[in-house]
Amino acid sequence: MSGTRSFISGLVCPKCGSRYDCREVQHLCRCGSPLLAEYDLAAAAKSVTPEIIKARPPTLWRYRELLPVLDEANIVSLGEGYTPLTELPKLALRHGFGALYLKDEGVIPTGTFKARGAAVGVSKAKEL
Repeated sequence: MSGTRSFISGLVCPKCGSRYDCREVQHLCRCGSPLLAEYDLAAAAKSVTPEIIKARPPTLWRYRELLPVLDEANIVSLGEGYTPLTELPKLALRHGFGALYLKDEGVIPTGTFKARGAAVGVSKAKEL
C-alpha cells in the first residue's frame, strides 16, 4: 500500500458549514450535527485510475485515497470488503424489475455490513 495517500481535506458540518481539521480528534460540530469527511476529488481523480483500483487486493482499502486514514500504518483490517453480488433474474421478473441483485454480506469475516465502517473508524481512532 505504500506510496498512496488519502485525499481527505477536512471535516465539514452539513448543517452550518463549519469546518474542522481531520488530524485532530473531533466529535460533533459546535451546533450539534455529526461531521462529514470532505475530499479533494479533483486531485484524487488525477492520481487514481480505475486500473489502479482494479489491480489492488479486493478489500475496502483498495479505495484508501477516499478514506480518512492518512497513514497506512494505522490501517486495522480483517479483510473487509468485496462482497459478491448475485443476480436474481426470476425474482426481478416476478416483481417487474429490470435487474435485481443480492449482496452477500455473509462472506465478510464478521458477517455484517457494519464491518467496513468499523474498520475505518478503528483505523482512524488508532491514527488519532
